[in-house]
Amino acid sequence: MIAVHKLDGSVMYLNQDLIERVEDGADGQSAIYLINGGRIIVANDSAEVVEKIRSEKVVQLLRVRQGPHKQLKVTPTHTTVSEVPILSQVIER
Repeated sequence: MIAVHKLDGSVMYLNQDLIERVEDGADGQSAIYLINGGRIIVANDSAEVVEKIRSEKVVQLLRVRQGPHKQLKVTPTHTTVSEVPILSQVIER
């Protein structure tokens, strides 16, 4: 689950596997389109949403690789999308 900010400032948690695409909007907002046809407008910009999705995917891959009962050695906290490891980097750890 990723945390996004609704337009009223409250936090909403969204299952990243249900996201089809993310589009830029006005004033740093973005539209998140879901695979069921729904659409959510959030106060986060699209690059931030994409970064959160990628970071969560990295954590999931690390959990699969290390096992469910082991504590993760790395918790990704990236500042830009380009800093998120690609799949081959995760597998090599």
